Amino acid sequence: MTNYLKTFRNIFYFVIAIQASLILFGILRPSIIYDYLDNWPLSILPILVLIFNKIYISNARFDNYIFTFLIVVYSIFPAVLLSNQEILTTNTYSSGFKNDNFQSDIVYSLNIDIDGSVNLNSYQGSGYIIDIQNRPGNIGFPEVIESNIGNPRLIQFREIETDRLLQVKGWDLQLGNQTFWNLNILSFGSNINLNDTYLTTTEIIGTGEISLGEKLNSGDIFISGSFKIYVDSSLPIAVVGQAEVPAGWINATIGYLNQTNENYKFKVIVEEGSNVVFQDGE
Repeated sequence: MTNYLKTFRNIFYFVIAIQASLILFGILRPSIIYDYLDNWPLSILPILVLIFNKIYISNARFDNYIFTFLIVVYSIFPAVLLSNQEILTTNTYSSGFKNDNFQSDIVYSLNIDIDGSVNLNSYQGSGYIIDIQNRPGNIGFPEVIESNIGNPRLIQFREIETDRLLQVKGWDLQLGNQTFWNLNILSFGSNINLNDTYLTTTEIIGTGEISLGEKLNSGDIFISGSFKIYVDSSLPIAVVGQAEVPAGWINATIGYLNQTNENYKFKVIVEEGSNVVFQDGE
């Protein structure tokens, strides 16, 4: 019985060690500590029962049962948190919101300035959907300030003060493809997918990857920073400024052209001092 107890105890310690490693390597958010505290009858109480049993009863079989239960519980919690589920982890994950009450004849000027990552995509509809990236970081949860007058109308996303254990890598943002947007984004390590989106003016500053899809409708896009930009083979563009482009692109008077048999739809203007590499997308 003692050997079984040592085995179950070591497995439990191993599960705890794995979670600590996932936190240190930036995979698991330390907010899981609050989830354990919020669900203390499942996570904390059995440990207290183990201590009580060790001091007053010393029943090895009972210890085996408790350690088995703890192994299951402490394996479920990180799996739930990593899969973005709100079961057991509502304290650390419920943070998203949206607004789809946008007018079709108004341009919305969206501004983001954070020292973290922004993952941007589009969806069928109007307005926006924003949520956290469920990874450790130093970025607080988002809040929004929206103007109700003027054209364009200002939308400012900013960080709210957030407990250090709850802070995240950045934000996930989706933009409705039935809304006209001005974009002004400063972020780092971002993944910005511009496809099936209506953009009037765009400025992107920071680092990361940008994808320009075939359904993108845009005015000129200004880029400053260090980016790898993937351009869909069906999207004709012109690149102005110092940038690394594929060998098949043409160096014309206006800049680099990825296609010669069609007029370019818009210009991507690379600001001085930037490190930008263009690649052909699919």
